[in-house]
Amino acid sequence: MKNEELTMNNDCSPVNREPLKANNCFVFRSWIFCVSFLVVSLCSSAFAWPWSSKEPAVDSAKIRDSLKLIEYKELQREVDALTRIRLQKADSLEKLEAQHWRKRYNETQLTEEHQTETRELDGRYSKLSTDLGRVNEEVMASKDVTNDAEEKAKSDETAYDALNTQIKLSVDKSLGEVTGDYPVGMNDRLVNLKKAQNDVDAKTPNTLSAARLYLGDLLKRHELTYTQSLDATTSQVGSRPDVNVSRLRLGTVFLGEVATDGSAGGLGEVQALLRSGALQGKIFEWNNTLPQEMSATIRTAVKDAQSNSGGVLTGDASGKVAMSGPQVTIPLDVLQNKAVKNSITDTKELSWKEELQAFFKKGGIVMYPLMLVAAFALLLCLERFIVLTLRGRIGNRFVKKIEKMVSEKRYEDAANACLKKESSLSMVMFSVLNKARENRDAAEKSLQEALLREQPKLERRMGLLAAMGSIAPLLGLLGTVTGIITLFNVITEVGTNDARVLAGGISEALVTTETGLIIAIPVMILHGLLSEKIEKVTSELYVQSTSLLNKIFPKEE
Repeated sequence: MKNEELTMNNDCSPVNREPLKANNCFVFRSWIFCVSFLVVSLCSSAFAWPWSSKEPAVDSAKIRDSLKLIEYKELQREVDALTRIRLQKADSLEKLEAQHWRKRYNETQLTEEHQTETRELDGRYSKLSTDLGRVNEEVMASKDVTNDAEEKAKSDETAYDALNTQIKLSVDKSLGEVTGDYPVGMNDRLVNLKKAQNDVDAKTPNTLSAARLYLGDLLKRHELTYTQSLDATTSQVGSRPDVNVSRLRLGTVFLGEVATDGSAGGLGEVQALLRSGALQGKIFEWNNTLPQEMSATIRTAVKDAQSNSGGVLTGDASGKVAMSGPQVTIPLDVLQNKAVKNSITDTKELSWKEELQAFFKKGGIVMYPLMLVAAFALLLCLERFIVLTLRGRIGNRFVKKIEKMVSEKRYEDAANACLKKESSLSMVMFSVLNKARENRDAAEKSLQEALLREQPKLERRMGLLAAMGSIAPLLGLLGTVTGIITLFNVITEVGTNDARVLAGGISEALVTTETGLIIAIPVMILHGLLSEKIEKVTSELYVQSTSLLNKIFPKEE
């Protein structure tokens, strides 16, 4: 086996190239030795050829022996060298084989360790796979539970948001209606509803608190309808703020106050809360202009209620309210409309100025631009009337004077006389007289220029006046539309059970249309009159200027 490995190494492995190289050197030396021996033999034969003595043969044999001996020694050295090389290679092969087997042994050990670790890892993998499967099952179960919990939470959150939204809408609606509702306890209601609105609008809504405040407000409002009270408080009587009064309330149909400051001749000023149904959203308003008899009745009712604080107020169909014990009459607004207000109001005759102010107030904000249009149109009419009166004036005496000067060929005097007059006719006649010393063509051109200058001065601002006449009814219509929109908004919010309230609202809305027509009709009439006057002045200018031109230039030159 070692010989086979040595042969293999001599053929293929780069480690065994040294013996091959030694063999090549040995062959090469052998060839040199043979060639040298042949050369020496030939030389010795050549020198020995003529002589055939025995002594040269002995010498040649010795030489051959010595050469063979040398060759043998050389061969022996080569064999020794090859032996040493073989022994070195054998040692190297043994070392390599030992390293090989050590590597094989190490590989075997590593393989066994790898197989052992592989078996351990397979066991751990199997265990982990089992654990992973169990964990996946638990995760899936947890996901299902979590999804169910999320769906339930989303459902609860949606229901909570819907409840919060519903409460928010209800609170906003109540907060918007509280200013037009029954005014008793309005401040407390506004505070509670505003707090409820802040609770539902917060980043984290407090729906329960808002619902409690909202339902508490509803209960208080419901309680006002079915309860009565008599208390001392401060109120605004007429135009006086913070007046101490005694307030008597019967549900939400009657509320009367009597001042305790000794006003009204020591009796105390009286006011009652009436339902008015006004378009500006004021559903209730105080009335302190009650007739004397009604004021005395309310004073008596309040006084009797104070003396019989344990009594109970009752009402009948006729509108009278009685208290158990002494009976008192209380004015009660059963129909809850303007008719009762008008019947119990201490009316007085208004002056024309107050009536005009009331009429202007009914029209609303559109009355202000209508008044501006009326004032501007009036100023335009006055300005145009003054301008047409001054510049459109045509005096027969002045015309005759100019014609006389023209007949006498006094053109310069006639032109100076025209310059002294500030009218359109004088300017037109001056343009003709200024060219009297020239030909007819020059005079006609000057006349045309003068007419073109004067006619726009006469017609100035007439288009603007016509626009004012057209704008006025449009503004009136705008006020009507705005008033009707306001009316229907109020009806949508508070409703009405009386057609007279609707008719009254429409009549107030039509005030602006009436005012617009009142302004537009006179403005259009004045516009027509001024336009007719402008046409008259313009035609007279053409007639007088053409007549003067023909008198100065009777024939074409």
